[in-house]
Amino acid sequence: MKCKTALLCLAALFCAAPLRAQEDLRKLYYDAAAQWMDGRPEDAAGALKYVVYRSSDMDLTAAALKDLAALLAEAGKNAEALAYLAKGEMMAPEDFLIHLEKGWNLLSLEKFQDARASFEKAATLTADQDLASQARLGQSLAEAELAGPAAAIDGLRSIYTRYPYLLSPTAELISYNLERIHKRPHAVNFIKEALTYDPRNIQAEIDLAQLYENSDFYVPAWQTYYTLSDMDPKEEFFSDKEQKLRKYVKGKIDNLLYWARMAWPEHKAPLPTDGSPRVKVGLYAGKDGTLSLIKSFNFIAASDFDLVDSRLGKVVAGKGGMQWTVSYDERNRIYEVRDSMGATAHTTNNSLRIVPKNAGGVILIKNPELPDAHGVNRGDKEISGELLALSRGTGFWLINETSLENMVAPVTAQLAGGSRLAEHLKAMAVTVRTRLTRLARMTTHESREYDLCDSSHCLPFAGLQAESAASAAAAKDTRGEVLLAAGSVLPQADLHKACGGVTQTGANDGARPLPRMTPFNFYAYTLKGPPDGLLCLAEDKTTASDVYWTLLLKPRWIESRLNRSFKVGYIRSIVPLAREPGGRIRSLRVEGSAGSATLQGAQDIADALGSGALRSNLFSIRPIFKGKYPDFFIVRGIGTGSGQGLCVLGAQGLAKTRGAKYKDILLHYFPLYKVGRAPGR
Repeated sequence: MKCKTALLCLAALFCAAPLRAQEDLRKLYYDAAAQWMDGRPEDAAGALKYVVYRSSDMDLTAAALKDLAALLAEAGKNAEALAYLAKGEMMAPEDFLIHLEKGWNLLSLEKFQDARASFEKAATLTADQDLASQARLGQSLAEAELAGPAAAIDGLRSIYTRYPYLLSPTAELISYNLERIHKRPHAVNFIKEALTYDPRNIQAEIDLAQLYENSDFYVPAWQTYYTLSDMDPKEEFFSDKEQKLRKYVKGKIDNLLYWARMAWPEHKAPLPTDGSPRVKVGLYAGKDGTLSLIKSFNFIAASDFDLVDSRLGKVVAGKGGMQWTVSYDERNRIYEVRDSMGATAHTTNNSLRIVPKNAGGVILIKNPELPDAHGVNRGDKEISGELLALSRGTGFWLINETSLENMVAPVTAQLAGGSRLAEHLKAMAVTVRTRLTRLARMTTHESREYDLCDSSHCLPFAGLQAESAASAAAAKDTRGEVLLAAGSVLPQADLHKACGGVTQTGANDGARPLPRMTPFNFYAYTLKGPPDGLLCLAEDKTTASDVYWTLLLKPRWIESRLNRSFKVGYIRSIVPLAREPGGRIRSLRVEGSAGSATLQGAQDIADALGSGALRSNLFSIRPIFKGKYPDFFIVRGIGTGSGQGLCVLGAQGLAKTRGAKYKDILLHYFPLYKVGRAPGR
């Protein structure tokens, strides 16, 4: 009896050993996913290889194979990735994603016939429009190499006419292939379409500039290169082209660009000033919050005003409705004020202040000359209150001292993108007021001369003319209301245009559930389009580029940006490192022929890859090779901005589809805060 019991125990021990080993391999697999999230893709790949070779669990092995293939493809190791995908195909011959992955890796190895076959096979294995469109995209790229541009165009058109979430990249590729068969006018039309569907597609902007130039459309080419040099001012290619083509431009340059110009102030009566804190707003600021040096500007005051010299006091009394000019005279090194007749009204070396006789009076700033500014909105700007021209050596800064409340309606309208929904605009007005109030009480700029700036560094403020009747009503209905935390503390109150489904604080706007975070699961997640019922998705799916977006980025421009600060040479791979729990990239490594560079933080990554074209750092990136180096990178991204705070389009969806009131909207995005009155300073 004892012997029998011992044998049973021994048998149980031997049975338990494989189970424990298998459990250890599953733990190793989860550890590999954690290593990947922590920014150690090489360690993760090593652990996954061990799991693949040691595991007898088919599901575990299949998952590890896919993750390993994803990491290898991301690093540009396509032949090695294919070896693991071949094993995965033997285990699951009808798996769509395995065949899709095979196609992309074969395409990078320039095995175009095999790539086409893999994409064709993948397309037969799914009825999902998102996935089938991704397969047809790859098939068209292979077709371009096998049957030529015309065949590729046919395949791309089928995506272009049926699938809204790849409109911009397919239009871009159609344009490229039309250029190859010398149909430049058609190519121009399609590349313009690419920018219509995604205005931040920087590669399409570059292609358009070059197409215009090659077609001898010199003024549009100049305008486009000017836009590019404004987006990426350190790129010498853009600035050189802009200077070269400037000779074809007739008339005043600023009038041929996209800056808003106004004849007269829209607001004739003074704006209210009671019950709201006074703030100093720096005008014409760059994205870092630094004000641009202004050489001259015109202004029209809606009412009578005084011109005050900082040392001499009141020097001129001016009439409303007349256009005056303030400029810096470089020859005499003085500031000069001319009246509406062109006569010199005052000259000085001091700062000047334009003070409407009625508090809250409106001033229209016209035609500001900012010769050294880049990425700054140079449009005419309507303001209320006093305007200071602060002397700064060879020019001046413009600073508006105004009522904070008068900024709420125009900023709300500008951010809301044309929404007229009252509850949506009220929620935004409270958020905007909270953010402006908090920023005005902090030291957020290197200079102490102003509290707020008019760029995205604080909140974009195009001027009072940006407000709508609906945003003005929303600001009035919520006047003085802000978000408050415990102890009457003002929160940061961030806003972003589209969260893509889930904000950073966990507000769910109808997102598809995130999978377990592994390399392949996240990549597959970015292949899918947005789910039905997503709050931040408009009814017109052709406008979806703020929610789900795809860019085809040429390495040449990324190399140029990186080589200014690092020595990377020609790029071989771009590998995301650490990610946040929701998948947002925290750091990224670029491997090049001359060295590598590691980029930390969303801003550095966005500046390097797209010079502002990346909407968020929630994306996957894959190289597509031609020879030894990538021909382009496919970037598939979700959402806009940091994902923090209020989702502007999601809030609009809540108001429109669910009839949510503004306080309910605010509770959805800011569950820890309540609406109240701002405490005193």
